[in-house]
Amino acid sequence: MVLVEFVLVYYLSPMVANSAPVLVRGRTLIDGGRLFLDGRPVFGSHKTWEGFLAGVVMGFTSSCTVGLVFESLPLTFLNMGGVVAALLGDLVGAFVKRRLGIEPGEPLPVVDQLDFALAATLLYLLLDAGFASRLDLVVMSLLIILVLHLLTNNVAFVLGLKNKRW
Repeated sequence: MVLVEFVLVYYLSPMVANSAPVLVRGRTLIDGGRLFLDGRPVFGSHKTWEGFLAGVVMGFTSSCTVGLVFESLPLTFLNMGGVVAALLGDLVGAFVKRRLGIEPGEPLPVVDQLDFALAATLLYLLLDAGFASRLDLVVMSLLIILVLHLLTNNVAFVLGLKNKRW
């Protein structure tokens, strides 16, 4: 499997899911506005149920498309798991940022770009032996995702979908 195909097969759906929440202006906070033990928000003001749902819907749609293109129902379900893992990974990233005192929307380099992809990667490593055997492609994919994330954030900023350029 070549790199482009590997990225499409394993990472397109998590990338779609991770980017979808910026398309909605959610109001229902996932953490309900609650504070953690340290007195800071659990996830913060940028993590909403509407955004999470948008990520699930767009990610599952992408998963079905990938499964159809590659004619693989198991791949469809694997990608759906990758979508959920990616969205949960993004929440973990937000949780870590709040613990570090970083406000929503402020950067935490590498974590901001890869939290979702690393969570999907972990799930794939646990569930797919073919994935685990291609660690060279995994590393290259994560580097591509890092660069793509920075580029798409800048595009989202120019389009007015994000308040920060980074």
